[in-house]
Amino acid sequence: MKKIAFIIIRYGEGVNGGAEAHCRMLAERLTPYYDVEVLTTTTRVFNDPSQDFAEGTSTENGVLIRRFKPAPIDADRYGYYYRHGKLARRIRVRLNRLGLLGALTSLHPDWKLGLEAERRIFESQPEYTPQMMDYIRDHRDEYAAFLFMNFYFSQTVFGTRIAPEKSILIPLAHPDKPLCFAINIPMFTRVRHIAFNTPAEERLCRRVFGRAMAPGSIVGCGIEEVAPADWDQVRTRYALPERYVLYLGRITRQKIGRIIPEFLKYKRQYGGDVKLVMVGGIDPEIERPDSGEIIMTGFVDDAEKSAIIRHAAVMVNPSNLESLSLLMLEAMQNRIPVLVNGQSEVMKDHCKLSGAALWYDNWRDFRRKLHRLLEDEALRRQIAERGPAYVEKNYSWEVIIPRLRALIESL
Repeated sequence: MKKIAFIIIRYGEGVNGGAEAHCRMLAERLTPYYDVEVLTTTTRVFNDPSQDFAEGTSTENGVLIRRFKPAPIDADRYGYYYRHGKLARRIRVRLNRLGLLGALTSLHPDWKLGLEAERRIFESQPEYTPQMMDYIRDHRDEYAAFLFMNFYFSQTVFGTRIAPEKSILIPLAHPDKPLCFAINIPMFTRVRHIAFNTPAEERLCRRVFGRAMAPGSIVGCGIEEVAPADWDQVRTRYALPERYVLYLGRITRQKIGRIIPEFLKYKRQYGGDVKLVMVGGIDPEIERPDSGEIIMTGFVDDAEKSAIIRHAAVMVNPSNLESLSLLMLEAMQNRIPVLVNGQSEVMKDHCKLSGAALWYDNWRDFRRKLHRLLEDEALRRQIAERGPAYVEKNYSWEVIIPRLRALIESL
């Protein structure tokens, strides 16, 4: 049986994060066909070493996990290196906004300005693991394929250079400044294949790397449906209302935007008994609102999450930083109307292609469309019919796993 390895910064049951869940689902579903390993760090929770996993190997659901302890170089100078490379990054970001970066990369892939500073940025990341790089280098011939998850981290930036001929990049890219780093060019141009989640993600990367970008295709990821916990117990435990709009994900300023004040504006404008329920880990910078209209549950387990999704009136996603949005797909699978940020090309594509969700262009539009989704029963019935069909056709495991296996066998 061929041996393959997924490479990701964090991995394991109880690790919270979309990329981590994505990796776990793919790895476990490939175990019938391959000897599957995961190369990862000991990090369980960012910025909290007290919760780290033990270094070494373990097995989880048929997947062998190799954990390497981070050993950043000059970690205390991370900020210095970041500032030192600012000019070069600004130039590339500006070129991208002007629509010129992809053409420039096509003609001249080698970009030197600021490259050394970027290398030092990634080497000084708190989760940088030189031992993992040494392991890949020393054992590269033992593996048929390396599947690198998430382009943002040093493991992917440096690891894809070691054996590009047998490397598949799953970038999980969204429109953010780090995509424009010059150090990403070898990763996106020299790997054997890039497995995108959506056509919008592929278009985004093409705008940055142009014709020099490595061959790619849409692979995607399915959703993992968990049996819901007892609803009466969940509702009582978290004091959930009869009717609610659901936000599910990390509660950070970057992710939630103005969703709290805008929902309160909605309530003042339209009234009604609906409340906003926010489920997920809460960033320390987020102040809990002094309003009975907003309920924050904190982190919940998968069975509780499944129950909360199934009883939502509407799910909202105000983030514009998505490469797939598994939560949007999960809501659609469960016939729940979804309202998303139209600045996310990925989620807007889901809306257009499925006919099972709406997007908003500004916060006034958000309030208007939220009211429509809550009150228009004909629209809710239409969405309930179309959502599961879209997910089944494009993001079922019966579609995803054969695509990924074909890529691995082609190496």
